[in-house]
Amino acid sequence: MQNLDPLSYTPEASKNEIRSFSVTDVHFVADLVLQDGGNHWVIFLQCGPEASVRLEAVPGAYPGREGYLARLDIIPHSYGMARHSHKTVTIHPCTPGLTVGQFIDAIVRADNHRYEFTQAGRGCGGWVRDQFYVFIQNGLIPAGYEAQLESAIGTFWKENVAQSAWPLTYGTYLKARSNERKGKKKKTRG
Repeated sequence: MQNLDPLSYTPEASKNEIRSFSVTDVHFVADLVLQDGGNHWVIFLQCGPEASVRLEAVPGAYPGREGYLARLDIIPHSYGMARHSHKTVTIHPCTPGLTVGQFIDAIVRADNHRYEFTQAGRGCGGWVRDQFYVFIQNGLIPAGYEAQLESAIGTFWKENVAQSAWPLTYGTYLKARSNERKGKKKKTRG
């Protein structure tokens, strides 16, 4: 499992092209209403009026300790952002010309691409929130939108109407588990 690459470019043959696209807007999107409430959150990197790349953490095929290991789908689309969204927070990048690859590299450097969903398959909102802060820390998007994103991601949305406050669910970053193991000492027999 250590060698499992959770980054899934679709199509894989277009990986370099996808990574080279310039990002004009970053959209944090509640694009689905989940069956038992809450929203599924994704990130759209808009690359022009009719082009975007969706970054979507989804439970993959491999089981982890608690739930399923995430697969980060990186998918280009021929539209600017989600065709349907229940709520969107849009932020302009700090600098014109930043590429999709720079956003993905920031996620990978933070080791946030190695993630495990809860047993119930939840955790996309927590993952999206964390990438928002990774993007700020890496100078990809400006600070100043924290309250707007926190308010949006902590709410259950339908058709851009707030339904109720909704608790943010987090999975587990595999880096946290690695750090746990490093901190444990071997027991010695006495």
